[in-house]
Amino acid sequence: MSEGIPQDERRNFSRILFNADCTLRQDDLEWSTEVLDISLRGILVHRPDHFSLDLNAPCEATIRLSGSDSHIIMALSFSHEENNTLGFKCDHIDIDSMTHLKRLVELNVGSDEILMRELELLTVV
Repeated sequence: MSEGIPQDERRNFSRILFNADCTLRQDDLEWSTEVLDISLRGILVHRPDHFSLDLNAPCEATIRLSGSDSHIIMALSFSHEENNTLGFKCDHIDIDSMTHLKRLVELNVGSDEILMRELELLTVV
């Protein structure tokens, strides 16, 4: 069981295995890493080399979508660290990024009903 993520949140949002290049930023610090999975509520990434995040300060992720010039930008807060991975909760996402993320989730969950349920939960969580 992952620490820092409530049990009910893990069940409510589908986590999609997703390999993509990602840049994490906090203030003037920047780390390159890779996304391992993504959901409407956050991301899991490889722990970058020389990583030294202020766990109480917000950060930002820019996730590059392969095969296009598109990207997803999320404002994040640190959630947990486990087995050389870092989990982040999405605190804010712009409309263009949400459109890309929604499409990605839609293609991977295979059900409009699941997608709609998860989108509705975003307004409650």
